[in-house]
Amino acid sequence: HTCQSWARAGIGNEAFPSSAMVALAPFLAIFGIKRVSKFRRRWTERKRQVIQSSWAALLSAHGNDRMATGSKIFRKLFTGDTAILRLFPFRRQARTLFVSAPFKLHAKLFVDTMTELIANLHDLEKVERDVRELGKRHLTYGVQPAHFDAMGEALIAVLDESCHHPSDEVTLDKEERDAWLGFWGFIAKEMQRGRKGTKGIIASNPGSRRASEDGKPRAKGGLSAA
Repeated sequence: HTCQSWARAGIGNEAFPSSAMVALAPFLAIFGIKRVSKFRRRWTERKRQVIQSSWAALLSAHGNDRMATGSKIFRKLFTGDTAILRLFPFRRQARTLFVSAPFKLHAKLFVDTMTELIANLHDLEKVERDVRELGKRHLTYGVQPAHFDAMGEALIAVLDESCHHPSDEVTLDKEERDAWLGFWGFIAKEMQRGRKGTKGIIASNPGSRRASEDGKPRAKGGLSAA
């Protein structure tokens, strides 16, 4: 009952600064009180509806063909950042890249994964767990924060092109764009947390990408690299 009263009062959320929450974490853990991420504290039913409806509109714009939807997103990604192709096992198929079976299958896998995550937005704890599991795979293959930024930019650009508002030349309105920026930032951060735990997380923002390429990374499966 005490824990529920604290939650209603805002303790552990905006009522406490993040530095205080870090200091209190060991004490709160004794009582089974988990630290709630900023994204979850600010999450609303309206944001869930906005994300789900705009994702449905994106799929509908491509005839509900997940492979076609994913292919468009990855075309946008590789057009905007050709160096990122080095992360993928089909990187040597440059001439036939967009018609190759591995590319198409990975594009569909991305959309399948996003569709499942978005369908579960009523349960952010589950989404957090699932995204961290994805992070355990991806971040061991050389995926860097800047790659998440690039992926987010490509995704939002395709949403912009596909989710037309009849009364507006530009597509996503401010509410939709802000919701997607927050949601993708959450995915990027939790995937990083999946490998690193809660320390040393570099926040990712699709709106401000930084270049970061090193070595010859290899990647398999999931949201960004295959």
